[in-house]
Order: sequence, then structure tokens, then C-alpha cells
Amino acid sequence: MEYLLWAYFLLYPVYIYFTSQADKRLVLSNPKKRIGLYVSTIVMLWLPVLLLMLVIFQSGAGSRLDLNDIGFVFKWDWVNQLGFLLVLLLAGYFYYSLQQLKKKDEEQQTLKTQMAYIQWFLPANLKEYRWFMYGVSISAGICEEILFRGYLMHALGDDLPTYGAVIISSILFGLPHIYQGPIHVIRTAVLGLIIALIYLATGSLLVPVLLHIVVDMYGGAMAYLVFGAHLKPSCSENSN
Repeated sequence: MEYLLWAYFLLYPVYIYFTSQADKRLVLSNPKKRIGLYVSTIVMLWLPVLLLMLVIFQSGAGSRLDLNDIGFVFKWDWVNQLGFLLVLLLAGYFYYSLQQLKKKDEEQQTLKTQMAYIQWFLPANLKEYRWFMYGVSISAGICEEILFRGYLMHALGDDLPTYGAVIISSILFGLPHIYQGPIHVIRTAVLGLIIALIYLATGSLLVPVLLHIVVDMYGGAMAYLVFGAHLKPSCSENSN
């Protein structure tokens, strides 16, 4: 089953590359399909994680792979405390930034232009916003950190020096974001590199997961603010 995990890392970016344009056309022609795209994204995030859990638990005690190996360790030393504090400060800064953005129409227009390339994927109403924030963002933060930092860095570390595992895992983390364009693959890989270093410093997935969730939620909240905050939620949205 572990071969299926490697197939995911290598083939999922190819799948994204060949299907993203069709997904984009589908959502642009029928925006109601956006939530369905969110659901499929969530499923594709959790399936390899569930497969990884099966690999670990079927191997049993004494196997070469266990939960500790992939970062399921709760540490509360000064490094993790500092990391947790910095994530809280970052979340506070993001919140402040969003509050300021609400007052700046010109900056909102600039962001609309900058984010136009990915607008088709971003939430435009309250229901989509909830799915993106509490479904996509949280799932990505948990699943991608387990897969790319926890599992992949450990697996690559068996045959490569630490820096090699960090670089390759970061590149593989960036590739599934090909639907955003090549430059964003590079940016995501750099973000993955930073998070990988944080993971090495903390020895636990706790801070990387929280940081990843906060960053993704900030992006979703910012998109909703500039693309959809002006829309009045319908009665059906308020009831959900």
C-alpha cells in the first residue's frame, strides 16, 4: 500500500495539471459547482492520509514506520511554545490586516486584480466561504503537513541527507498547486521549505499544522472580502 502513497505524490500533480482547466470552465459556467469542487478537494486530501494510517497500523508495533516518525508527537518545550506564540501573533496580524482592508477600497481593487487568476476557485458567498475555511483550509493544513512534512521527509530521510529530504518534499508540495500557475508552484515550494525547517526545529507537526491552517484561512478570508463580502447572503445560506 505504501506504493500507492508514492503514486499519489508523483501522479496527483499530473492529475491536477490535466483537470484544472476543465474544473475552471465548469465553475465559471456554473458557480454552484464550486462547493462540489471543494468537496472533491477535501476527499483527495484525506484519502492518502487514511491510506497512510492503514499502512502504519497494519504494520504493527516494531515496524519501520509509526506515528512518532511522522510527527505525531506532542512537545511543549520552549521551541514549540515560541512557535505557537508566533502563530498566534501571525493570526492576530492577519485579523488586523483584514479589518484594515475592509476600509480601503483601492487596496481591495488591487487585490482583485492580483487574485483574478484564481478567482474561479475562491469563495464568493457565505456558504462557499464556510466550506473553504472550515473544510478546505483545515483539511489542507492537517493532511498536507502529515503527508509532505511528516511522512515524506521521514521516508526520503532514509536515503537522503536532511537537506535533500527538505528540498524534494518542498518541491513535491508545490507541484499540486500547478493550477495556480508556475510562479505559484515556486512560491508554494518556498513556503513548504520554511514549514519544513519549522518542523525540523520543533520535532512535531503541531506548529506546522496550525501555521498552515492560519495562512490558508487568511487567503480565503481575504478572497471573500474582495470578491464576495459585498454580496448579501441568501436565506438558504443563513439557514446552513
